[in-house]
Amino acid sequence: MVVSVSLIFQTTEVELSAMQLLLVAAALQGAILVSEMPTGVVADTYGRKRSVLIGLLLLGTGMGLAGAIASFWPILAGHLIWGFGYTFISGAGEAWIADEVGVQRANRIYLRTAQVTKAFWLIGIPVSIGIATYDLNLPILLGGAGMVLLAFFLMFFMPEDGFQRPAQPERRQTWRDLGETLTAGRRLVRGTPLLMTMLVIMAFYGMAGQGFITLWVAHFDRDLTFPTFWKLEPVIWFGAVRIAAALLSLVVVEFVRRWRVESLSSHAIVSRSLFWINALQMISVLVVATTGSFAIAAAFICVAIALAEGYDPLQLAWLNQNVESRVRATVISMSSQMEAFGKTSGAPILGGVASVLSLRSALAVAGLAIFPALLFYFRAFGQGRVESIQSEDAAES
Repeated sequence: MVVSVSLIFQTTEVELSAMQLLLVAAALQGAILVSEMPTGVVADTYGRKRSVLIGLLLLGTGMGLAGAIASFWPILAGHLIWGFGYTFISGAGEAWIADEVGVQRANRIYLRTAQVTKAFWLIGIPVSIGIATYDLNLPILLGGAGMVLLAFFLMFFMPEDGFQRPAQPERRQTWRDLGETLTAGRRLVRGTPLLMTMLVIMAFYGMAGQGFITLWVAHFDRDLTFPTFWKLEPVIWFGAVRIAAALLSLVVVEFVRRWRVESLSSHAIVSRSLFWINALQMISVLVVATTGSFAIAAAFICVAIALAEGYDPLQLAWLNQNVESRVRATVISMSSQMEAFGKTSGAPILGGVASVLSLRSALAVAGLAIFPALLFYFRAFGQGRVESIQSEDAAES
């Protein structure tokens, strides 16, 4: 409900400029960049459930503030809180699943989760768009309240049987515990060339995502002409595009689940699948940036968004192949941190391009930002280990 109308609210009602839109997105990603690692270590040290509950409460608070006042600064502050809350969930949720059911089953669940998420998008989008036709910021407020209620629900119904708090002397101080887990995660990354390559890829991927996810609504609103038949309001057309993207996402993730789930422990298959997803995303974003047709732009932004949904579970599976349980949430958080770094550093660049040239130019630069990531995939192809993660699961059990 929140994501469906948040950018529409900022673009059409608050009328933020392209630079302001990117600064708001950069505030969220900057908060993630600063706090992703400490909060990931909290999940590895004190428990996934506790981290998720804190994150949901902060998410709800940030969303509520971002939708309460139609002004740049409250929206910026709300996204800072939003980003900080997200970091408590990022990595912790995925690590919780892996701990509860094992890595091999978790990879399947990540794919199914992406499908279930999009199925609920198909419920949330029309509901939020319908509410937004009467009051554009109301779905944001309701969504924020829903996050808070979800935290209280999970407090009683979320199990946590697979997590084992690291053994430690009672005299060890809290922040020393956090530091040791963080150090172990960094040591693993430094000692694994593939993980280093993956983090670089995430940085470029983040820069690209910052552009097309943040600017496509403004591009459609200001550069393209909405269809005139049925005399529908722009918010309805935006909702239609999001619903179409959600439907296509379901198809993409189902394809990945059916054809790749048995090979999620294969470095070669997962890495090459991610390469082609990124390549198709680059082409899609460039088409959106250059076409003057609303229909063509809508079709290809749906493709770009759907491919992003197929990318996430595969990228998680790729990480899981090379990460041990005790630092899993920390390393997953490091991946999110690198993506946030790309988004944060890319915001002023894309904002400057949009201000000096045009929204179209900024979108084109965002698409081209994927190209360096494609080059690093060629390096990653030869860095993966041969053994299957099934053996790790068997050893753990």
